[in-house]
Amino acid sequence: MRFCSILWLMGGAPLSVSLGKSKESAHQSYQKMKKLLLLLGFLMAGCSTWGSGLDSLVLEGHELHASLKTRPMDDSVRHVPRALIPGNPHVSTNAAFVEAIARSGSQGRLGSEGIRSALYALYREKSELGFYGLEAVSAADADRREEALRDIWSHNVRLGLAQVHRKGLVLVVVWTDGVSPECWEAVNARVVERLTGH
Repeated sequence: MRFCSILWLMGGAPLSVSLGKSKESAHQSYQKMKKLLLLLGFLMAGCSTWGSGLDSLVLEGHELHASLKTRPMDDSVRHVPRALIPGNPHVSTNAAFVEAIARSGSQGRLGSEGIRSALYALYREKSELGFYGLEAVSAADADRREEALRDIWSHNVRLGLAQVHRKGLVLVVVWTDGVSPECWEAVNARVVERLTGH
């Protein structure tokens, strides 16, 4: 009997697939192999954002506050080039997108150095409200970015038009043009809840 052994490493556990002489056995083994390869393909395709701490903030407007609506993406969107935003909200590790969000989230003062992934979200009540989310590569990168963002947004924070949140490697700037106080408080509380898992 001929045997063809295929070593598949997944999570450190080897899987041996033996192909026997019979056509039926060979076909079954081939189908199993196809499923495993397909699963690996899905896992690889999803790795660009898989595990990102920003994923918990991919929310529709009504999930943040009853008065908020998720804003449709069109050419009137400010701050970020429309071509870089396939959806709203959007999280990605795409270099151009991360650079755009890092710049917009720092009012044009900082680039994407030390940033792994980014989040953009835009909502509307009586005025607009949005998120600039950044996931740093390391704690040191997050420390530097947090210090810079708190300084950059300090004036808006004093006016009640921005808040800077951090949890681990994740930093989120929540900004508004002037939503209601109830909405503003609820959204920031929800962001903290989602970041901390409470």
